[in-house]
Parts: sequence; C-alpha cells; structure tokens
Amino acid sequence: MARKMDEETKKWLTFDHSPEEKESLLKQIAEAEGKGLYEYEISVESASYEIENGMIRGEVKKQP
Repeated sequence: MARKMDEETKKWLTFDHSPEEKESLLKQIAEAEGKGLYEYEISVESASYEIENGMIRGEVKKQP
C-alpha cells in the first residue's frame, strides 16, 4: 500500500497557493490516497505536482 503524504509535506506543498487552490490540492491528495495510488499528479491553475509514495517528485509552476 502507498504511503500517505505527511502533514508537513502538505503544508509545504500548499503554502504559496490561494485558499481555493489549497483546498483543491488537498482534495486531490485525499482522493488519490483514498484510491491507494502510489503515483499520481495533482494540479491547479498555477502549478502541477507529481507525487510518488506520499512525496513530491516533481513540480511545474505555470506562467501567469
């Protein structure tokens, strides 16, 4: 079973996002973890993230 993302990583991942983006990212994480996914991608308007085993593997900041 895949490891869940810890609270510190979630805080780091969402610290520079609007409240709406933060809510969306956390919801996407919860959905992926609920499905037991080992690898997944989450995204919002300003960035996308590759997640592997509960850790951030990659990040792409989108241009405004």
